[in-house]
Amino acid sequence: MGEFSIEDAAQQDAILKALVTDLSGGLREIIFPISTLLELCSIGVAYDGSSFIGINDINSSDSILKGDPRTLVKVDESVADIDKTEFWIICDIIDTEGHPHSNCARSQLQHLQQELGKVWDGGQMMMGAEPEAFFVEKKEHLGKANGGNTNYFNPRDPKSFLIAEIARVMGNMGFEIERAHAEVGDEQFEINWRFDLAERTADRIQYFKLISHKVARNYGFDVTFLPKPYPTRNGSGMHCHLSVSNDTGNLFYEAGRKEFKNFSEKSLQFLTGILSHSRSLAAIANPTEVSYSRLVPGFEAPCVVAMGACNRSALCRIPAVADEKLWPKAIRAEFRFPDPMTNPYLLAAGFIATGLDGLEKKIAFTGFCDEDLYAMSLQELRARNFDLLPRTLWESFSDFEKNEVLRERLGASMHSSFGAILLDEIDACQPFANAESVRRHYFD
Repeated sequence: MGEFSIEDAAQQDAILKALVTDLSGGLREIIFPISTLLELCSIGVAYDGSSFIGINDINSSDSILKGDPRTLVKVDESVADIDKTEFWIICDIIDTEGHPHSNCARSQLQHLQQELGKVWDGGQMMMGAEPEAFFVEKKEHLGKANGGNTNYFNPRDPKSFLIAEIARVMGNMGFEIERAHAEVGDEQFEINWRFDLAERTADRIQYFKLISHKVARNYGFDVTFLPKPYPTRNGSGMHCHLSVSNDTGNLFYEAGRKEFKNFSEKSLQFLTGILSHSRSLAAIANPTEVSYSRLVPGFEAPCVVAMGACNRSALCRIPAVADEKLWPKAIRAEFRFPDPMTNPYLLAAGFIATGLDGLEKKIAFTGFCDEDLYAMSLQELRARNFDLLPRTLWESFSDFEKNEVLRERLGASMHSSFGAILLDEIDACQPFANAESVRRHYFD
């Protein structure tokens, strides 16, 4: 990702921050002397896994961090914590037997990429992401009712300088920036970079979040990735663009299938698999109680499980491509329901897991929807047999808990541990008197 090899970096007068994502999606760091880098990337370094959410219990806490050299990046000096060269590297979690940890979502994502390749001509899932966020004053109270929806692409946005600075820092740290702009809600912004393998995009999502916080704080602000911090402003989503490619090209494309918008038969099976499990995937894609305040009609967030061409009211959209000659490379599907609170590795793993189910079962594609789904009443949607996304985290947890495809593909340990994280979130949002009874009732 950066300009240094691990051998070159290890010779610098520098510090090293090993970054790892726990099962909830939280990014954690351990600071090492740079001399640890070669060891970290070869045999790994032991640490207390019980300190990370969803990884280990206290009675079996030891795990190993192993750095991925492809993620090594030299930190822009404006966001370094001390007056010394700083490197970041992303780590996988290994168990004490030297195997990928059963609750490491990054490791499981890479395993599922291999499974996808076995089933579909060596293909790997590519992903682009569009995470949105709001700038906040450090003393500002989230949830106040103000602002409008007139800020999209606003050249007079007072935080334009912050958006530009975040993009500059990202560019210096190896991101191929495509665009950055103010979003619909006042104080809201979005920065996009070039798509890549799903695991590399997930790495960059985690780096993007950290960079955004650090840049904003340099100027007396901060950012929030909450999916609905303000009731009267649009929420923050993280639209994900998916395709599958191998050495020969984009496997989503097949010339001569104009009635299917030149999508290959297997690609439609893959996408239909994801759609058919979307209510369960919502637990991963939208893992907080406030996520479901965003997934309501009227704010450009999808509620209806459907696939449409250029249709932003559907859960899955086929983006337009300006030049027809670019279709073989650019054809893709955009899933619009995830938000930035997701664990991006687990989300991508969930996409592959359910897409594989579509491939293996050859799930039939039901067609594109080009109608304005926002304009349909609940009765009309039901008459047309459209599924709706869950309206609460409890609903999505209930579907996730029963989903045997996700249990099998993610592994029983990861599935169970993530379910426990969701229950903790649900309990935390219940009245204190009822929190334990909710959990007890479910398990009893």
